[in-house]
Amino acid sequence: MSSKAASFVEAIASRRTIYSLKPVLPEKVELKEVQQIVQDIIKHTPTCFNSQGNRALALSGESHKRVWDHVYQTLPLEKFKAKPLAARDDAVGTVVFLVKDSKTKELQERFPIRADIFPELIAHSSGSAQLSTWTALELLGFGANLQHFNDLILQALPKDVIEDDWSVQGQLVFGLPAAAAGEKAFDENEVPLLV
Repeated sequence: MSSKAASFVEAIASRRTIYSLKPVLPEKVELKEVQQIVQDIIKHTPTCFNSQGNRALALSGESHKRVWDHVYQTLPLEKFKAKPLAARDDAVGTVVFLVKDSKTKELQERFPIRADIFPELIAHSSGSAQLSTWTALELLGFGANLQHFNDLILQALPKDVIEDDWSVQGQLVFGLPAAAAGEKAFDENEVPLLV
């Protein structure tokens, strides 16, 4: 395997879910760098029919805390409140991944015979952006975990920043790792080579 490919696979393989975070930046990293990485990844992530419906917001400081406090306060069951509380208090920021629903509808109208598949394809593209961002932030020294409080996050986002036709796909909570991740366990999943 070439050294570039090996480095890429190593970065993907070392990506981990880190729940134990500190609300600080890694040394020599600024939030502007996080914003630029997210912007570049959203721009360059492939989308079906080049629809370019991926969007993102980078939250930190009071914006980050306000959004997660809303999730914490709104959840009806106490047993589900630990993750938003940790996101609010232990992380330095959140990347909110969104999609532009009008792009999905446009594809459905252009290709009605395949209309049912486009929401899934859009979700695949958003997932690609999420994984790429997660891996890139870990290369900067962050720990991160992916959350899906989508409807509650959308309610808390500033209405002057998001458009009416955006929907939330996931939230990547990030900060300085406070503890290492546990061991990974793998199912057997050998990829056959068919020639």
